[in-house]
Amino acid sequence: MGRNRPHVYFPLIILIFLGSLLLGGLTAAVTAYTENNIYLPVLNRGTMVEFRGLWITRFEWAIGKNPTPADIDRIVDNAATAGFNALLFQVRGTADAYYPSPVEPWAAALGGSLGVDPGWDPLAHMITAAHARGLQVHAYINAYPVWPYGSIPPETVPRHLYHKLADRYGMVGNKVAGLQWNQSYEVPQEFYLRATPASFLVDEQLLAVTRDLVSRYDLDGIHLDNIRYGGRGNSCDPVTEARIGGPCFTTVPEGYASFEDWQRAQVNGTVNSVYQALFAPDENGQTRASPGLLLSAAVWPFYESGYHNYYQDSKAWLAGGYIDSLMPMLYGSFDDDVAAWQELAAGFQADNAGRYVIPGIHGNFESFADIAGRIAAARQVGAAGHAIFAYSYLENRGYFDDLAAGPYRYPAVPPQVTWHP
Repeated sequence: MGRNRPHVYFPLIILIFLGSLLLGGLTAAVTAYTENNIYLPVLNRGTMVEFRGLWITRFEWAIGKNPTPADIDRIVDNAATAGFNALLFQVRGTADAYYPSPVEPWAAALGGSLGVDPGWDPLAHMITAAHARGLQVHAYINAYPVWPYGSIPPETVPRHLYHKLADRYGMVGNKVAGLQWNQSYEVPQEFYLRATPASFLVDEQLLAVTRDLVSRYDLDGIHLDNIRYGGRGNSCDPVTEARIGGPCFTTVPEGYASFEDWQRAQVNGTVNSVYQALFAPDENGQTRASPGLLLSAAVWPFYESGYHNYYQDSKAWLAGGYIDSLMPMLYGSFDDDVAAWQELAAGFQADNAGRYVIPGIHGNFESFADIAGRIAAARQVGAAGHAIFAYSYLENRGYFDDLAAGPYRYPAVPPQVTWHP
């Protein structure tokens, strides 16, 4: 049982409206739940429509874990018992693969060394186990991280992106030209070495990864993370300066109001390229991905900060129609303030452009009431659902039963994607 359990859960009133609703060719009775005056649409005898996502990072299920299929089964069982309906399962961290990939080498966390086959397919096992329990699986992939700072990946087959960047763009001293550099023309000492968004090779690699995933696995979604620059002042790499024809930050590329606007366009272009690769019809009118697949992205929680400091214009992706859902990472410096969380969520929801906003909730609160309050706030602002970060926090605090008895005590199905060709 979870610690600091609230003594009283939200009261429930069930309202039954006369009449019927034609949806997807089926006539379903329309009812609505209300919690604290928050009305929720429900279909087919009480099933709510709400995305209930759970991030499962590679640090939680793979790195330092020596995972087995039984570990995947336990994760799925806990998530299903709690009432989740979608798992964001990380399968790409630093241009490595947590599944058998023809594009990138096996992650070292699985086989002991980069490129070593562990002898089983965690993603395939996750999909089978999760679908059997009625949960969606979204392949969660880091976009721009290449490798941890301070080391170099070994040579493998397939060849790692770090070495592909060095091959295509060369080295300047000990620096790969295709990585992000700062204004001192050094590779920033951050957790990750990051690829420059100015590189077409980086997009080619990401597209190859996503195309392969949707062609071989019965996925419900692709989830992008780290789809931004590493920080303000990046990137003064040679690839960027060659493309703009001059020094970074002082050169204004033609057609742009500033160098920073050009940088935002590079990130926008990566997102758009993934979307088109998945959903643009071919000459036969077919798309590579299932029309119901959801392309989502974890984005900076403070939109203006993301826009100016990380060159991530996430709301442009909604307005441009090349993302299906934003998942703002709203688990920062306002841990005890549900009102501040709700204000940020409402800001994204107001600009959803007819797509889905699914705000993120931190799972490591000392009181479960803080999580329940944010779930209620997401419902209040009309979000398509919410996602909780991350699995291990809920497990460590014993919150799975609190979810099942509280906010998730009624079943929910994720909202459908209806706008793809």
